[in-house]
Amino acid sequence: QPPPQPAAQQEQHQDPPHIPQQHQYSDFELGMVASMYDQYYRMDWGFPHYSPPLMAVVQDYRAQVPTP
Repeated sequence: QPPPQPAAQQEQHQDPPHIPQQHQYSDFELGMVASMYDQYYRMDWGFPHYSPPLMAVVQDYRAQVPTP
């Protein structure tokens, strides 16, 4: 009976994990994304195509940080 494979070798064959919803964005990333969101709004381009988790984070950020 062969010994069990180490976990690291088994994980190589799995699909890459998706970014969890709790992903922490830097203040720089959030600022850039929020300013792009505001630009879309001002130019009447509709909403940018962000993933739902990112859109939720942006809306939380905009509620806490005043936009100039």
